[in-house]
Amino acid sequence: MHRRRAGKALGTFVAAAAMLAIPMGSAQAYNPTGGTLYQLGDEPCLKGRGNCAIYPKSAQLPSGRLVASFERSTVVSATGSADGQTLPVYKSDDHGTSWQPLSEVKAPAYLSSDATYAKYTSNWTNPYLYTLPQDVGNLKQGTLLLASVVSGDDSYYKEHKAADPNWTPSNDGDRGDMAIALYSSTDEGATWKLVDIVATGGRQGGSAGATGQNIANANTNKQVDPLWEPYLMVYKGQLVCYYSDENDYTGFNATTGVPTPDPANDTAADSLGQILAHKTWDGTSATWSAPVVDVAGLTQTTGGGKAEIGGGRPGMANVVRTTDGKWLLTFEYWGGGANTRYVLADDPLKFYLGSATGTDVASLPVDSGSRPLTGNGSPVIIRLPGGRLVYNAAGSGNVWVDESGRGDGTWKEYQTTSAAGYSRTLQYVEGTGRIEILNNQGTSTLRFAEVDLGQSAGDYYQLVNRRTDQVIGTGDKTNDANIGNGDVPDVRLEEPGSAANPDTQYWHVVTESQGGTTLLNKAGGRAAAVWTGSATAGRRIGQWVDNSGTGSWNLVKTSDGFYKLQSVKNTNLYLTGASDGAPLTLQNAATDGSQDWELVQ
Repeated sequence: MHRRRAGKALGTFVAAAAMLAIPMGSAQAYNPTGGTLYQLGDEPCLKGRGNCAIYPKSAQLPSGRLVASFERSTVVSATGSADGQTLPVYKSDDHGTSWQPLSEVKAPAYLSSDATYAKYTSNWTNPYLYTLPQDVGNLKQGTLLLASVVSGDDSYYKEHKAADPNWTPSNDGDRGDMAIALYSSTDEGATWKLVDIVATGGRQGGSAGATGQNIANANTNKQVDPLWEPYLMVYKGQLVCYYSDENDYTGFNATTGVPTPDPANDTAADSLGQILAHKTWDGTSATWSAPVVDVAGLTQTTGGGKAEIGGGRPGMANVVRTTDGKWLLTFEYWGGGANTRYVLADDPLKFYLGSATGTDVASLPVDSGSRPLTGNGSPVIIRLPGGRLVYNAAGSGNVWVDESGRGDGTWKEYQTTSAAGYSRTLQYVEGTGRIEILNNQGTSTLRFAEVDLGQSAGDYYQLVNRRTDQVIGTGDKTNDANIGNGDVPDVRLEEPGSAANPDTQYWHVVTESQGGTTLLNKAGGRAAAVWTGSATAGRRIGQWVDNSGTGSWNLVKTSDGFYKLQSVKNTNLYLTGASDGAPLTLQNAATDGSQDWELVQ
């Protein structure tokens, strides 16, 4: 058995930090595999049951509470239609480990006595929750905002039900008076007040699931002019609301970005186009600014030889600041070619100065082993404290991380425990440093899970091997070994301080939700897990997304203060470091010190 050698692990630490007792519970709850936030029951739906619950979004309050909302298009029993529809709000007071119902946000008609809002009888879809980071006019820092798509009733649904009470919808309908409303809450989402209508559209016309197809008889001019997908941000003291706009525009001012409405927007043949636009508000003015184009799409010819912008239907804007002083906007695009794109700008209010159709996200540079950024629409991008950027879209359950946070940075792919899905959202959780993922899966089921991407909250340790005095490392790899290391397990013994990325030699020692322990790497949040999951003697250890509620290891303390890491799946086997630089493996019990680990903070 090796004795401690000068210059080895213990020589680099003060004696007071050398031996630490590891708590068997985490300071923050931890649930990597997640659970179900909401599942549709037997309630009748206003559209196809497969997407009756969809589009979850979330925010975090200064207290640490997480709140989430989503579309729930069940028939309102009191009216037998969409009249009176509300948006549910859920809360989590344990950093996303569990969720409970909190409140219902009513339509403008039922929150205000102002006749201006009487036509908006349904609070329908596309909620976006946002906690104000600073005062904006009369809205105070910490106020919880909700922007959502509101409407009148669904004429298509009502007409079909009147003709045949047994009719069941299979897709979206045709609502009137589409608009984006802004709500506020000063009691952490328990109660809500209508603030204003941000922007207005016309009739839905089946748009979203059946564009220009599900036209109600009440829609006499067969119009498709809704608004969708608000996204809120504060910039230079103003509240900015980005959104998708299907009103018809013949062009826009190249200097100001203000679009030119088609005078026949309410009556002429619809272009079926869509642009990305935004409005700003100082929090005190009576009205929001004029709309400004962000992504115009293609110019296309419509009936009568008229030219209108909006070809390709850019939608679903997300905007983040990069560490090199740029602003990055991601969006989906269904006009052919790449269906998920981005635009970079020096000013987040002047994206219109760039490309009208954007650039394929798959063209962004990626790390060795990582695939190009995924597409298939519904992109979400967030900025973490310190500047890292995280991206996902509907085409993959994985996420991509730009560690530099630059507009021209390199992206690295990481696995998650959340399946691919449309309208999947990402939420950084202050207090854990992990990412909460909300996702609609299957038949109107909303699920949640969390993923560690490194640099998360809590203590990190080096695990020093008694036999070799070396520590557990990853060969400077930070993502899943099947992505970043050619599908070869990568966890091994290394000389302390020898890694180019020092964080790869540090680990969270985390108690799982159902017992057991996992080791999460500081650099990428990946777990040191049994490769292929088969716990047999000789099996190697590799980095992998933490996808177990039971953990990989049982911590067994020795009589002299070391720990053994016993395999949860086969308690006859232990984590073993046999010699200097050796890959870590599972082996039967040994007494030569190769299975004894000292945890050094």
